[in-house]
Amino acid sequence: MLSNTGINKVILLGTAKGPFRETTDRGQDFLCFNLVTTEYIKKGYEQTEHHEYHKIRVPEKLIAQDSLHLAEGQSLFIEGKIQTASYYDEQRVKRYSLEVVANRIDILSTIDINVLK
Repeated sequence: MLSNTGINKVILLGTAKGPFRETTDRGQDFLCFNLVTTEYIKKGYEQTEHHEYHKIRVPEKLIAQDSLHLAEGQSLFIEGKIQTASYYDEQRVKRYSLEVVANRIDILSTIDINVLK
């Protein structure tokens, strides 16, 4: 028998871009970054790359618990849930954005900082 509840689960594998800290109005701390996923789409006889950028929010307790040290360019496996956030833009129009709130992060590769110099 099916229940009335839904499932809100996201699984992503991609590359981290631009991690930064953010504090909400309620005083909750998050680590935020974009995760770039790449897929190949066949157009005619050619394969073209399509990049998608996903905003990821990692609660401070998850970072402290797992001693995560995220850097740009790392390959990450993320599990979490989709959450909608609202805000008002400069013209006072209410806008919405989708975010992934992570509950599990696995670092699949590390970046050698000396290689980037």
